[in-house]
Amino acid sequence: MAVNEELLRVLEAREERWNRRLALSRGTGRTLVTVTLCLPVAYRAAPEFGALLDRLFALLRDGLAREGLDLREEEPLEGADGPARFLTTPAPAGEVKRLCVEAEERLPGGRMLDIDIMDGAGEPVGRSALGLPPRKCFVCGEAAAVCVSRKVHPREEIDARVEELRRACLAGLEAGAR
Repeated sequence: MAVNEELLRVLEAREERWNRRLALSRGTGRTLVTVTLCLPVAYRAAPEFGALLDRLFALLRDGLAREGLDLREEEPLEGADGPARFLTTPAPAGEVKRLCVEAEERLPGGRMLDIDIMDGAGEPVGRSALGLPPRKCFVCGEAAAVCVSRKVHPREEIDARVEELRRACLAGLEAGAR
């Protein structure tokens, strides 16, 4: 049985990102913010969505700085699973997670972002640590993990929703630039 080469590249990219995250957080005493796109891989790897990620990352970084976080931007990562952007800060991981969840809900296109937090020991800090419900599916609003694992939505429905999110993001970015 032949191994799907594309899938293998995506899995290798995910492993590389995980290892980078551990290196940037474990034992550093700094909280790590990892920003990727919360979209199917075909979109994450597309150049126009990478450009959107960069614009949204800049908004997130600037917003966190306005909240008083001392941020250090780390070397970005490009891979078959899409781009990843990294920030580190000495701020407590729980506080950073709270601010990032708010940003996902507030920023134009924030729903397309997947912002993960690791504490200085390399431990992930999820929504449940703040007493928040799991991330919602961007198609139906139910728990995203359930929809993804069960492949609830047909590709056409997902594609249409991604296009709606992209248009709304661009409109929000344009309105914010004025």
